[in-house]
Amino acid sequence: MSRRRIAQATAISSAALLALACSDRGSPTPPTPPTPPTPPVTNGGATAATPGDSGAPEINPGTGVLSTSTSDPSVIEIAGLSMPKPATWTWQAPSMAFRTLQYAVPADGSGSGGELVFSFFAAGDGGALDANIERWRRQFRGGDGNAAPFEREDREVNGLKVIVMEFAGAYQGMGAAAPRQGMAQLGAIVQAPSGTVFIRLIGPSATVESNRAGFDAMIDSVKSGN
Repeated sequence: MSRRRIAQATAISSAALLALACSDRGSPTPPTPPTPPTPPVTNGGATAATPGDSGAPEINPGTGVLSTSTSDPSVIEIAGLSMPKPATWTWQAPSMAFRTLQYAVPADGSGSGGELVFSFFAAGDGGALDANIERWRRQFRGGDGNAAPFEREDREVNGLKVIVMEFAGAYQGMGAAAPRQGMAQLGAIVQAPSGTVFIRLIGPSATVESNRAGFDAMIDSVKSGN
């Protein structure tokens, strides 16, 4: 092959490579798939009215530190809040999609244990507070089969608005085939700076009662770290 033909072939090859490189650089990046719309709060019934267990909006974990299995076992941190807890309440991986934190609570010695569940919703999510409280209430039935009465107290703790509630009776959570007799729940709703934290300690009445002091101390000491 003559030098002229070699030079022509080299030029053609170089031009082709350059065109291919420019084509790759100019290819558009595929668009990010859109985020599915957040479903509205429903009246389908939550597990002890935890908003996230009831088809409520997807949880936004918010900002700040979130306790894990390796965190200080005597402290809970969530959504800019911190509060003490008994070290015997052990961290668990959340068992449902809308639970932000979950802990196993030991039994009173004669029965089964309970669970401590936290659900966090950013400001504007999670539905009206009274609607969620009513959902909690309707999951407990008295001896006559009607929704059991409950106790409620509105208070302020370290500058935070807190609603504390207590329920007892036959409990039927989401998906349960039948009510569980002799159950109780201590619940609290804390208005954090970044949103709302729903808290519930639920289990057999004896277990809840034996852990009441730890729950009360936790709620009475909750504070914002921001």
